[in-house]
Amino acid sequence: MTPWNTNAPRTLARGRYTIESIFADSGGMGVIYDALDTRCANNRVLIKTTRYDGGDNARHFLYTLDEATRHIAKLRSILEWEKKVLVRFKGESINNLPSINDFFRDQSMLLSPTYTGKMGQYALPDEVLLGEPYLVMERVHGDTLERAIGLEPFRQGLEVRLLRMAKEILTIFIRMHKKFEVSGQEAYFIYQDLKPANILVGPADYFTLIDLGSVTLRLRDKTTEPTAGMLTFGYAPPESEREDGVRIDQRFDLYTMGSTLYHALTGVDPRELPGNFPTLDLRRLDGLSLHPGTRQLVARALERDPNKRYTTAAEMRKDAVETLRALGETY
Repeated sequence: MTPWNTNAPRTLARGRYTIESIFADSGGMGVIYDALDTRCANNRVLIKTTRYDGGDNARHFLYTLDEATRHIAKLRSILEWEKKVLVRFKGESINNLPSINDFFRDQSMLLSPTYTGKMGQYALPDEVLLGEPYLVMERVHGDTLERAIGLEPFRQGLEVRLLRMAKEILTIFIRMHKKFEVSGQEAYFIYQDLKPANILVGPADYFTLIDLGSVTLRLRDKTTEPTAGMLTFGYAPPESEREDGVRIDQRFDLYTMGSTLYHALTGVDPRELPGNFPTLDLRRLDGLSLHPGTRQLVARALERDPNKRYTTAAEMRKDAVETLRALGETY
């Protein structure tokens, strides 16, 4: 299954949106397309839809129709959850996030009408094939941090750029981690999947968090469905490996900020290291002519013991701002 089924129409919502190209595809649960809104002077938009073949997901189509349809429904519920999260955060005036323009259902561009499983061939019903959810967002200009760190112009002044990025994303985390009550129980959100592929670098180094499909709600001492346990191996902290349920807190996001900075500074992709939760060798930071504050920031964020990590996003953001000032940046 590819991120574009060439047999599917390239227009959606009764011709309103024309799909042009793939904007972002991390191989995970979703894919984002560049598109034109023909009803609004061909304004460019981003359209996110579900991807079904990431990692072990392809196996859900190798058995029966019942298993496949349950899997499809679960993944679609994640996109609907992302819509709710984006609406909530925009209502709370959290910046550096995409704005929602539309949400609709149409024919799937990725599912095939029939599959051959171990129990024989089966066909997906029309209500499944025609019920694909699509999330339409404003077109944010720029490139992913994952691509930008390989470009020489961006690597000029890389340390300062990355500290600015950390400051902006940690500002979002401060708001996400703000506690509130759900049925009398303490709750807050955890982003859960920070990585260079999920950060967009725009003009004048404006940083946008473009994928909120992994955001989970921590309610009391547990994270909740449908996104509990969604993470990217390599970037995620070692406490994610616990087998008694995913019991994480806001320090999870601070570790992923550390692993994102580590990747961008050293060029070492944590996903390519041995094991699902590798130890990131801080010695690779030596010789990069970093300010001591930057190295200390990354090292503390990457502590494998969460009790030795930063406690809050505000605490980590404070160190990022102080290091920027030491490097001559003013605010």
